[in-house]
Amino acid sequence: MRGKREAAAPEPKPEKKRMGNTDRLAWALVALLAAGLAGGFVLAVMSIRHQYTGALVCWTAAFAPIGTAVSVVLCRVVDKSRAENTGPNGEGVKYAAAEASGFQESPPI
Repeated sequence: MRGKREAAAPEPKPEKKRMGNTDRLAWALVALLAAGLAGGFVLAVMSIRHQYTGALVCWTAAFAPIGTAVSVVLCRVVDKSRAENTGPNGEGVKYAAAEASGFQESPPI
């Protein structure tokens, strides 16, 4: 039992997982591509309102390489996650953990 002045120990805060560089790059590229797409829609609406009949090729040409970069980076992120979550024999992490424990049933989490 605790006395009047003895307080309970504070709970330790759970450690935050930091995002890796590849994930950060993927988020930045997706945000940049989303901003570019939103800007393209705004320019398209403005072109219609002001009866501009020319093409918006410059905008499209500027964001085409960004779309390619997004697809390459996201592909690498998925490959990296797959490699990190696969055991040496090609099985998943949960299967490898169950195999290591002799396939004993554990209580649900």
